Amino acid sequence: MGELVIHRVEKKYLNHNGNPSKNPSFQLYPMNLSIQEGEFFGIIGPSGCGKTTFLKCIAGLILPDSGNVLLGKKNLTYVPPEKRPFSMVFQQPLLFPHLKVIDNVSFGLKMQGINKKVRFDKAKDMLQAVGLSGYELRHPYELSGGQQQRVSLARAIIMNPKVLFLDEPFSALDPDLRQEMRELVKQLHQTFKVTVLMVTHDREEAFQLADRLAIMHEGKLLQVGTPKNCYEKPDHIKVAQFLGSKNMIEGVVSKNKFIGKYFEVSLGYNLMNKTKGWLIIRPELFKRMCPNDLNQTVNNVHIQSFTGRIKEVSYRSGFVHYKVDIKGQSLYVIETNQSDLPLVNDQVTLQLNIKKLHFIPQ
Repeated sequence: MGELVIHRVEKKYLNHNGNPSKNPSFQLYPMNLSIQEGEFFGIIGPSGCGKTTFLKCIAGLILPDSGNVLLGKKNLTYVPPEKRPFSMVFQQPLLFPHLKVIDNVSFGLKMQGINKKVRFDKAKDMLQAVGLSGYELRHPYELSGGQQQRVSLARAIIMNPKVLFLDEPFSALDPDLRQEMRELVKQLHQTFKVTVLMVTHDREEAFQLADRLAIMHEGKLLQVGTPKNCYEKPDHIKVAQFLGSKNMIEGVVSKNKFIGKYFEVSLGYNLMNKTKGWLIIRPELFKRMCPNDLNQTVNNVHIQSFTGRIKEVSYRSGFVHYKVDIKGQSLYVIETNQSDLPLVNDQVTLQLNIKKLHFIPQ
């Protein structure tokens, strides 16, 4: 069927005066996006940024004010949602409470006129794929939240959709179940080769599942790229903030040196002089020097050293997180567990590869 193309899709909601054109209460700005066939694509951003509105415009649940939604060469913009080759899984499973599991899963096939034996055979296969063999005759109220969401996934995939939409489907589950469901979705994607478009505000979930990401903020697409590229080279300060950057220092570039209020560092690449913006230093780029290493000569011109004092320390799942004060500038550092854990008020020397720094112009 080819790629899913969203071309300048836009949506405005009325303000309190009922006028959509002047100061709308919310606006989805013109969106352009191409999702490859078979790709797992994630749309992420903070609550209220327009992720679900955008998803519903693509799925046909909301009619955009302008723009087009195309699947391959077919324009689906004005095709009713039930006529589109899409399936959707919401945050809540939305199962029919009076129907048994097998009837819930096969309901879409029933609406297509598929005979009972064929649709039940397919439903049993799908239940096996989601790990629910033997649950065919149970009702939704007899299942856990995670099991209900598995049924919802089976019901969506059995329709052989060209695109599967996931609208924060695991946000209501506890952490262990969320991880279990992520692994299941990844497995289903690989097995059925379906194009997946997922909306989530969970960075970890998006990074684990998505081949590419689109980061949204206040109705706008700020960046599209692989999780690695978006994290390491954010195009916008809001992208850096949302993806968890801790060290975002405002300043100016002068003669290939970044100068902030309290912090200065040479840059490993050229930038136009007097460019204002933010220096992004990922916490894992720092390397704490042990006492035995401090006397060694560093010949690498791309390595710079900084000495500061530790203000906070915490240990989390094999990683040490701490905050260091360097001449008035607080910097966050993450390192793998070492035998000599730092202590509050310890003086430390940190090394930094300046070629891996990232600068976002204002």
